[in-house]
Amino acid sequence: MPFHPTLPTWVALNAANSTSSTGNTDLRTGQAIQGGNLVPGDYFDLTNPEANNLSYSVNGILYAGRYRWVQVDSGATAANVKTGTIGLMPSLAVVGLNPLGTRNPPMNIVTSYDQGIGLATNVRPVVFLNAITPGNWGFVQELGIATVLGAASLTGTPAIGVLINSVASGLSDVPSNTTAVVKTTVGTAIDLPKAAALFRILMQYVPVVQG
Repeated sequence: MPFHPTLPTWVALNAANSTSSTGNTDLRTGQAIQGGNLVPGDYFDLTNPEANNLSYSVNGILYAGRYRWVQVDSGATAANVKTGTIGLMPSLAVVGLNPLGTRNPPMNIVTSYDQGIGLATNVRPVVFLNAITPGNWGFVQELGIATVLGAASLTGTPAIGVLINSVASGLSDVPSNTTAVVKTTVGTAIDLPKAAALFRILMQYVPVVQG
């Protein structure tokens, strides 16, 4: 859905780290304040100017794309939930155990890449915009122009337009075959990919659910 101005934007999208599912917490009780029209799974599409205006520049500038309000799983690895890393969230509302024998997480819960790779048949990649404490709530990006964090060393030759794959710890890599789309492909580079640094991609080949 398009950006709706009644959505609460009292903080920048890439600075949200809330203990509340509504983004607002009562200072005395610590309980979530119901109101503000923000509920788990809310998403909206932003233009470049809208995303720029909702950016906390210390954590980077946001660009046109789709952003979703999610909870980071309490079992996520905190060190791998930071600006530009890839997280994994369910792509289907699957109940019970997956084929690997582990329990599927509920919808709109995101975990760190290292904790979610065992669920690869039922998950899709999203990009973390900032550090979010496991168990807390924040925004992730699932479509559009996203900023990702490169792996310590890149497998293939960096070039604008090559495919970008997610790898260990949620980092992004240039594969040796830069034209073969695989299940870990998250998009194509629109900046020159950099090792251990941030660069932009166009998120593609990513299944997205609307709910």
